[in-house]
Amino acid sequence: MNTMLKSRNRLIVRILPIILTFSMLFQACQPTKIQPNPTESNPEVSATTTPTQQATSTTAQTSPSQPATATATPTIIPEQNLAELLDQALIEGVDWHIGIETLDGERLYARNPDKIFFPASMIKIPLAMVVLKILEYRGDTVEDIHNYGIGRNFSTMLEAMVIRSEEQATMDLEYFARGSNRLRNYLDWWGLKKTTFNPRRSTVDDLLLALKKIYTHEELNDEFSNYLLDLMSTYTENDENLLGVMLDDLPQCTFYNKRGTNLNPIAVADMGILKCGEKTWYIAIAGSPSADSKATYEDIQASLEQFGKFFSKYVQEQISD
Repeated sequence: MNTMLKSRNRLIVRILPIILTFSMLFQACQPTKIQPNPTESNPEVSATTTPTQQATSTTAQTSPSQPATATATPTIIPEQNLAELLDQALIEGVDWHIGIETLDGERLYARNPDKIFFPASMIKIPLAMVVLKILEYRGDTVEDIHNYGIGRNFSTMLEAMVIRSEEQATMDLEYFARGSNRLRNYLDWWGLKKTTFNPRRSTVDDLLLALKKIYTHEELNDEFSNYLLDLMSTYTENDENLLGVMLDDLPQCTFYNKRGTNLNPIAVADMGILKCGEKTWYIAIAGSPSADSKATYEDIQASLEQFGKFFSKYVQEQISD
């Protein structure tokens, strides 16, 4: 009996280290969680600073696996009279995508803010942000981007895209931004996860977030943020149309905006930052005919402009208080 116990004990002593070794190897082989880090590989020069380092440095409390944004989720506040007023401007038979928020994140009005739609040229603003971010990581200044680019210098292409909505400049800048998947990585990192370029799609929530990040200089440095705001506020023909009608009643205000229009498929849209003294609003609105609707481009434009006029009346009351 004693002989059997001794044999069993010796067997246990021999097997136990083997079991422990296999256990440690099993744990070491478990997959680790991979964090989505944007990468940058510039085609002309190699940067020593990576987007991951920069994005996390501005928001130290943010987990690297989350979009680097300090923007709070908009709070719905009761604005019944404003909502009723704006509803009167919007015609039926149109798929409306709308959002209005104050500077501190209070949502004043919304229709389908999280629904994906075709934003026409408004999508060029997120693209401009990514291009400028890549150039910023290269160490470029606004003066630098006047001196080199792809065929044309970057400043000329950005002006053509943002101010004149030139498609060739847009395609060239999109091609540049797509290198090493930077375009997708930056959009995801900033929280613009529903904004895509093939096909061109976005949401009101994404576009409002982009406007906030530009105005607050959250993602771009001061020089490039102000440069983009200057492009958006540059006067062009037709600036009095769409949401530009608001300035008829608000000549003391500044509207940093980007229109988006398309005839096939029909899309009428405008978005921007309305600054009136110490008060600021973020606005995005887009309309396209619903299925089987007879609404025309002109019908939607007139409705959108009436919306802008009604909202300008509200702003007048706010800034006169």
